[in-house]
Amino acid sequence: VPQRSGENRHIGSEGLRAYIMSRASRTARLSARAALAICGVSLLSLTACEDEQSAFAPACPHVQILSEAADFYDYDGKGLDVGDLVSHASMSGLSGSCTAGPNGPRHRKTVRTSLSIAVDVVRGPAKPGEKVVLPYFVAVMRDGHIMDKKVFEVAVDFAPNTTTAHLRAPVRYIDLPASDSIQETNYSMAVGFQLNHGQLGYNRAHLPEASFLWHIN
Repeated sequence: VPQRSGENRHIGSEGLRAYIMSRASRTARLSARAALAICGVSLLSLTACEDEQSAFAPACPHVQILSEAADFYDYDGKGLDVGDLVSHASMSGLSGSCTAGPNGPRHRKTVRTSLSIAVDVVRGPAKPGEKVVLPYFVAVMRDGHIMDKKVFEVAVDFAPNTTTAHLRAPVRYIDLPASDSIQETNYSMAVGFQLNHGQLGYNRAHLPEASFLWHIN
């Protein structure tokens, strides 16, 4: 499977497109809109539905994991030492597909994108229980402007006597208006952890930018 660097990449438009974005290292560039990680917008609906799909090959939206929101550090408020860590989660990948969606209002064609994030989680010494709940967002942008943002949660249950876990979040389905072009669209999507100002500042101060690789099927 071909691998490409973690920049925004338009996915090809022939039939069913499946794609995987995996974390490579923390050395390369991946553009970030940090405001998405801490603010909420709700103008459209991000929904999961099961309508029949039409038979055209739509242009898929660009999808990116925001580098500054790819890590979720949670401390107990007493300090930033190892002993104060409640949990640390990292987005290690994103997979999904893009197909023709159900017809929208006035029979307008849509594009249905499915997304699922992969997460690596470490339970810190300051975590009292065996369950961690992680908030993350999917944001929709058009021509660079935020049109919609929805926050989801994924629960992590650690096995007894373990401090690490790897999981994949449930698949989320996002329906967007289809472009008149089968090769380009002015819609894009961004994914990241929902952070408060302190967490975003910590990532900026302590972490180099993450890098992701595209695997296009």
